[in-house]
Amino acid sequence: MAAKIIQYSVLFLVVTTLMGRISSSGIVLAEEEKYIRVAVLKDVASFSLAIKGKFDLVETKSGRTYRQRKVLNETKVRVSGDGMRIGSETFAADQVKIIPQREATIFVNGRRFRGEVRLIKNDKARFTVVNDIELEDYIKGVLYHEVSHRWSMETFKVQAVATRTYALYRMQQNKTLDYDLTDDIYSQVYGGRNSERYRTSLAVNKTKGLILTFAGKILPAYFHATCGGTTEDVRELWKEDLPPLKGVGCAFCKNSPHYRWKKNFRLQDIQDKLNSHGYALRMIKDISVSERNDSGRIRTLKITTRDGQEVSISGKDFRNYVGPNFLKSNHYEVVMKGYYMDLIGRGWGHGVGMCQWGANAMTKLHYQYDEILKYYYPGVEIVDCVKAGF
Repeated sequence: MAAKIIQYSVLFLVVTTLMGRISSSGIVLAEEEKYIRVAVLKDVASFSLAIKGKFDLVETKSGRTYRQRKVLNETKVRVSGDGMRIGSETFAADQVKIIPQREATIFVNGRRFRGEVRLIKNDKARFTVVNDIELEDYIKGVLYHEVSHRWSMETFKVQAVATRTYALYRMQQNKTLDYDLTDDIYSQVYGGRNSERYRTSLAVNKTKGLILTFAGKILPAYFHATCGGTTEDVRELWKEDLPPLKGVGCAFCKNSPHYRWKKNFRLQDIQDKLNSHGYALRMIKDISVSERNDSGRIRTLKITTRDGQEVSISGKDFRNYVGPNFLKSNHYEVVMKGYYMDLIGRGWGHGVGMCQWGANAMTKLHYQYDEILKYYYPGVEIVDCVKAGF
């Protein structure tokens, strides 16, 4: 009997060595698992927190366990003196980590999250809440927001690879920060467990671990909704110069509802938005295009006030200050109308990298996901991130 126990123990150790490592709770962890840190709340004074299932509450810096509980009913988290108050209890720490056990689920402001959650109090007595989640689970919480759930499985696969690549790129860039990504349009829109769907999760599983590389490095795999006919050279927006992001012609997104658009703006609103970002503009009389780049997008605008003041502003900054959800792209014509103006434009998004509407149209023409990725990111390789050592 003792010999059999020894044999089983040896077998268990061999199997777990092949599969991965064993956690302190006895759970086998696969070596290929990668965890990404997503800021799901930033600079908030308080928020609601609930946990269904057993969990540990750990002081992050020392690793000391504060509490081990079976459940936490919905409660408020607030700053309290040198620490934080969770419900009726106060913890003298700037950062604590919630570690769920087994199938426990964490709720932050009503949103469900897999993985662990860190509560970080800054020196301004505000909170950042970070979800530390396994990479593949993170992607499952993104796809529903980044592409239409009505689109094809092949499009989901395209987006899964781009999303995974961009996430790993940000992990490399932000190692010294408290988080790698935010959960909004300035990173990738992430909804947590609430946003998981069967078909999008299936696409994640079908492309598990696959990423885009160029010259042996992870590509910053930018993407956007609709390019409007040509994608943008990354050099126009960011301090990067990569052949796969030089821009390509795109004849595939013409059926996008964002391919052509028209938007009316009140000049007073434009003046207010720009002045809130440090300008000192008086009443605007005219806005005109000074320079366009090779893709036809606006590189520089000239703003003239009614008393003769002239100010130049980059198309990139103008769109960011007005609001990227209000001004869909940098590809537009300006039509002045007294105290108003019409912008008549094409596309939605910054234009760099993959055009999502174009990618979906390509699947209808029977292009496969790898062909689509190599079209929008010419020169890339599609590799398994674990085998490639990332």
